[in-house]
Amino acid sequence: MPRPCSIHRVMPSGCGRAPGLAGHPAFRRAAAATALATAATTLALASPRASAATSPPPGPRAASATGPPAPAGRLLVPAPAPRRKTMLSAARKRTVPPRDVLPDLPASQRLDQQFAEYALRASGIGWRSTGGCSDRTVRTCTSFEGIRWGTIKSLIEFAESSGCEVTVTGGTEHGHAGGTYSHANGYKVDIATGACVDEAVRRYPFTGVRGDGARLHRSPEGVFAREKDHWDITIRRGPRG
Repeated sequence: MPRPCSIHRVMPSGCGRAPGLAGHPAFRRAAAATALATAATTLALASPRASAATSPPPGPRAASATGPPAPAGRLLVPAPAPRRKTMLSAARKRTVPPRDVLPDLPASQRLDQQFAEYALRASGIGWRSTGGCSDRTVRTCTSFEGIRWGTIKSLIEFAESSGCEVTVTGGTEHGHAGGTYSHANGYKVDIATGACVDEAVRRYPFTGVRGDGARLHRSPEGVFAREKDHWDITIRRGPRG
C-alpha cells in the first residue's frame, strides 16, 4: 500500500496525489499563511526604498533652518560689496605736493614747521635730528619754525642744480651761534656731507677760511662753510631779495 504524501515536503517519486488535496482545510490554511508571510516580507523590503525615493533631499534652505548653511549654500549668498575709496579720502592722505604748486613768496617770508616740511618734501629733500624731533627749543631737534623762505628756496635750488641727495641736519633750533645772520633768525641751515654734496660745493670758488677754521665756498645760493660733520650754509638774500 503506498504511503500517504505529506503537505510539508516534496513528494517522493512514486508518491501518488491524493484526490481532493487542494481543497483540504489544512492545505488552505498553510497556503494562506505562506501568502501572508510573503506579502509582509515584500512590503518590509520595499518600504525603505519607497520612503527614500519620495522624501526630498535636504537643500541649502533646509540646512540653514537648523544650523549654519552648507558650503554650497554659502556660495549662493552674495558677498558684500567692497568699500570704494573716494577721491576726497585719497587727497587727504597725500603728503607730497607737486613741485609746481610751491608759491612764489618773498625771501624774507617766515615759515612755520608744516609749510617748510611741505616745500622740502616736494623737492625730495629730507631731514633728520639726533633727537628725532622738531621742537625749536630743544637743541637735539631739527626745526624749521621761523626759517626764511629765501633759505628754503636756495636750498631747493642747490639740490636741483647739483642733483645730489640733500639731508638737512640743522635749522632754527637752539644750540647754534647767535648773530644777525644766524640759525635762530632763519638765515642758516646745515646739511649732511657726502661724496656728491662735497664735490658739488667744491666747484664753487674758494673764498678763504673762517675764524674757526672752516673752509668757505661762495655760490649763487650763499656761503658754504665746511664744519666737522656738515656744511653750514648762510643765505643772506636768496631769491627775490
